[in-house]
Amino acid sequence: MTQTETTTLHSYSSSQPMRLDQAVESCQNCLEGAIALLYSPSSCQIAKLSETQLRKSDGSAIDSQLLEDVFEARVFNQNCELRWLNRLDGEGEAVLLSESEQSIQGFYSHEPIECERLQQQYLLWGEATNTVTTQGWQRLAEARIGKLDIPLDGKLKEKQRVYLWTLEYLAKIDDNFGNFSVIEERLVKLEAK
Repeated sequence: MTQTETTTLHSYSSSQPMRLDQAVESCQNCLEGAIALLYSPSSCQIAKLSETQLRKSDGSAIDSQLLEDVFEARVFNQNCELRWLNRLDGEGEAVLLSESEQSIQGFYSHEPIECERLQQQYLLWGEATNTVTTQGWQRLAEARIGKLDIPLDGKLKEKQRVYLWTLEYLAKIDDNFGNFSVIEERLVKLEAK
């Protein structure tokens, strides 16, 4: 049985709509080295944050045209996750989740929530191809989805798979029966095992 731990969840919202690059720049101090999932109508791109630049597996920066096409982004490291949703003409709301207090210019703080946290993991599609695209990136492949480059240090061993770790945050709901509900989920890291 999986154990839960008590924690405090802090959340911060942008005070006005902003572009994705502005949201990333505002949160760069707490997101250094983060992994980004960028969803557009044509693809799901994975990038890594270096300073204020989102970079692809070949080390090049994600071009501005692709950023304009992104309708949802989740940028995460072990400390926090930035979520951004395009609402109109490339601008939208940004939200940062963390278990520690943050100070982010242009964001306001919500009331912290005392809750339970539960670790979860999702298996990524694709198996190791023994291809290291650049330093700190590995290639996974699967016939159904093709190739997928992911930021992961070290070389994947035979039969190893890659998992996306998450934290689910649970809080008691007011139903007179003591039930809990998942109030948030935060992406944490990629890990091979």
